[in-house]
Amino acid sequence: MKITYDLEFLPERRNNVRESEEVTAIKAFLAGAHKNMCFEYDSEKEAKRRLDAVRNFRSQHKLQEIFDLYRIENCIYILRTKKQPSDAPGRKKRAAPSGANAGDSKTK
Repeated sequence: MKITYDLEFLPERRNNVRESEEVTAIKAFLAGAHKNMCFEYDSEKEAKRRLDAVRNFRSQHKLQEIFDLYRIENCIYILRTKKQPSDAPGRKKRAAPSGANAGDSKTK
């Protein structure tokens, strides 16, 4: 092994951060109406490794109350526990259809 300090030219950093297939599938799952899903892997070892990645995504995005996950042998199961909050960014709150939240408009 060779260690060098104070290099004159440093190579540019690569930004090859890609979303995993599991994360992409979970985002689609949460946007849809499905109640559960399963990832099946070739080996139990790979399922354990990918479970850590999915669990990290869930905790980083604070989705612990939205879906649950567990592994049995070479499969990871995802269960929707609750709908995503209705006040999520990009969603508009709707007024009550009966006008119940309009207040009392009578004047004295």
